[in-house]
Amino acid sequence: MLKGQSIRTVVSSVEQDHYINHMVFSPPGITIEASRYPTLMAGFLASTKPFEHLSIYDHPASWNGLDRDSILSMRKMLYRFIIPTNAKLLTPHDVVTNLQHIALSAIPVVIGVEAPTLPPRHLGSFQGQLPMGQDIVIKSFELLSEPDISKVAEKISQRDIPTSEAVIKLFSFEYELEQVARIIAVGLLGKHAHRRLVPMKNALKIAIDTYIDHAIIHLAERPFASTVRLNQTTLFGDRFLIIETPGEPRVDYLRMELGQQGLKRSFSFESKHYGSSDAKTASFASYARFSAYQQMMKEDESGHMFIFHFNKDSKNDLLGPWIAQAGVQQAFCNETLELESLTNIDTIVDALLYPKLEVWAENTPLTKKLNLEASLALESHI
Repeated sequence: MLKGQSIRTVVSSVEQDHYINHMVFSPPGITIEASRYPTLMAGFLASTKPFEHLSIYDHPASWNGLDRDSILSMRKMLYRFIIPTNAKLLTPHDVVTNLQHIALSAIPVVIGVEAPTLPPRHLGSFQGQLPMGQDIVIKSFELLSEPDISKVAEKISQRDIPTSEAVIKLFSFEYELEQVARIIAVGLLGKHAHRRLVPMKNALKIAIDTYIDHAIIHLAERPFASTVRLNQTTLFGDRFLIIETPGEPRVDYLRMELGQQGLKRSFSFESKHYGSSDAKTASFASYARFSAYQQMMKEDESGHMFIFHFNKDSKNDLLGPWIAQAGVQQAFCNETLELESLTNIDTIVDALLYPKLEVWAENTPLTKKLNLEASLALESHI
């Protein structure tokens, strides 16, 4: 192994002998969370063991075919090793430099860390992110293996261009959402004079919003979809039904939860007059839209999509809004039902949707007449 730059930054008044040296293994993964700005708690995700398939532990695009318990088990293995940093000054410089190397690495990284005795693992839920192991505030760390730096990402990160332009370039080279967000989070994108560390939750939103804005501009110049298309799937018990109709690029998301107190409806309409019914639904809708616009870009046709997401298992909440992204992606991988017109589509939708359309439409701006064709006709008024 090639020993990297050592970092010696005291982050606590705890005596030296309370820290011990650990060797840990990062998938690679980055964690940055808000503290008292400009201070952020920045660090990396890492396991204490070099598992055979460690590289997929923070790479959701590789989780196809895995069950929920397997995913949660992987995430539980990843401690969050964190250290205070200055988001504006990008200091301590050696800490930030090494985090940037981890973020750019295409393979797992071996890290030596000076930290307290590690506690038993437990899974933590983080709003807007996938679950992870608990926080470990560290005193120092060093890279014990040489990261395999992604050359394309490195070249893009060296350019003095706006963040939005750099993000779209990364997506054009088929970088995944989490990879792009890591590079944003560690301050590697944007005009050089304005680069900052960014909490991962914010970095994910930046990446998603940038992609969607780019897709809408591109699709506005493309032809409308030629048919009405329906796709559906079930992921970890959650049901997804997606209806795409010819029209301007737009994605409306409706979510229903089955809890102890019955059904709870919520929605996020991509409209000037209606937003999202609550913050949680807005987050889920953002991830669902990301997958929906990826599909429209793949088809290179413009459409208006309705996404119905029925959540009947509260355990899926641990997976955060990622399940909406993954469910939509999986639905598009399944067989598509194509219709030549909207005739009787409400009857067809009722046969596929659970609960029925009238239950979804209640207390939402979907439609007052419980007829999807009528809803589309009234679209300009919504």
